[in-house]
Amino acid sequence: MIAIERFKKFKVIDLAIILFIALIWSGIGYFVNIFLTPQSSYVISLLIATFLMSLTVHLVRKAGSAILFYVMGGFLMFGLNDLGITHMNKIWILLIAGLVFELVFVIFKLELKNIQLDIVLGTGFSAASIPITTAFLLSTNLARSMIVPIFNLSLLSFIVGIVGAIASFFLWYRLRTNRAVLRYEYMP
Repeated sequence: MIAIERFKKFKVIDLAIILFIALIWSGIGYFVNIFLTPQSSYVISLLIATFLMSLTVHLVRKAGSAILFYVMGGFLMFGLNDLGITHMNKIWILLIAGLVFELVFVIFKLELKNIQLDIVLGTGFSAASIPITTAFLLSTNLARSMIVPIFNLSLLSFIVGIVGAIASFFLWYRLRTNRAVLRYEYMP
């Protein structure tokens, strides 16, 4: 069942929070890209991206917040090769990853003992879509010939996305009763 209450207008404070968290992602991403090898940089960057995206969704609680986070972060890290892609390809791939998350998030409303499984699964599928979309956007012939490595990278990305979402849930569980968070959530 689709949760209609999730479709609300974004306020300026919502956009400011999403932009602030995207700035955090870009700041950490630059350091990760400088100090790590490309393989470990991909995994750590994806872990940070999924952690912060999931935290953004927990905080803002509106449909479209993951897309905005990914697109804002993509523009902030336009030339950075942290996920193996740069420039406009990065924006398109992150936009598709955000759409995958939003579809899972809006359609599935699953919760298990305060853990929102729709956010966890959406984050996992969103992360898994990044290598698949990258492969098909860069070269469809190469993507068709390397199905097994792309599947393995997608499976790794899915697991990294799940870990990032669960880690953000633990942080959100601590922050949700914070005075500033409560003031933000219940402001008119």
